[in-house]
Amino acid sequence: MLGCALLSVGVWLIMDDSGRHVAQRMTVMEPNEEYQIIYSDTGEKDLTSILSVVLVVFGILIIIVTSIGCCGVVRGNTCLLGTFALCLFILLIALLAVGAWAFVKKDNVNTFTDELRNRTDTNLDKGVRMYDTEEQSKQFMDSVQKRFKCCGSHNGSADYKIVPQSCEKENYNKSCSSDYFLFVGNEIRAFLQKRFTIIAGLSIGVAVCVAFGFVFTLIMCCFVRKTTRILVS
Repeated sequence: MLGCALLSVGVWLIMDDSGRHVAQRMTVMEPNEEYQIIYSDTGEKDLTSILSVVLVVFGILIIIVTSIGCCGVVRGNTCLLGTFALCLFILLIALLAVGAWAFVKKDNVNTFTDELRNRTDTNLDKGVRMYDTEEQSKQFMDSVQKRFKCCGSHNGSADYKIVPQSCEKENYNKSCSSDYFLFVGNEIRAFLQKRFTIIAGLSIGVAVCVAFGFVFTLIMCCFVRKTTRILVS
């Protein structure tokens, strides 16, 4: 059951497409991926996907190792039970290491990178440039300007030949670059923290269960060995 749980969650994290839309949609147009930003745009390695694969591997290993333990119990073979206990101990250490690392990492996620700044600036520059010729760009900029009470990309209302109505006069001198960058960075940060929390919680939870399995396996080994000696005597 533990192996299947790890395997299922790992596959779900790999197949889940929500990572492609971690920044809230700025327009109502569907489908609209042109202005969407994904967490890999921060320049960080796709660590959550790597850890998801690790969970899948752990799940498969636990299922295989458990079959060894079952055979050891059925046959009363201390060698198989010892092998099972050793495998459980290795998995216990590995799961604790992954869980502890993910737990620490969730509080040290850096999304405010130069790569993300370039991506958000590119979106705004394109939105301003295509504002009068493309409906999708118009909706994107209108949404950004209304949400953050700003105007234009970097130079305020000076970015436009004709200032759009979504730019309020009192906000003409406030560009959207910083607010949009912080918004996207915080959205991606929250997404990654949630992913790392899931991975950490699951890994540590399974590790605790594996620890109980390890202890009971040692007890079973002692019981089988003692019973065998009695039968021989």
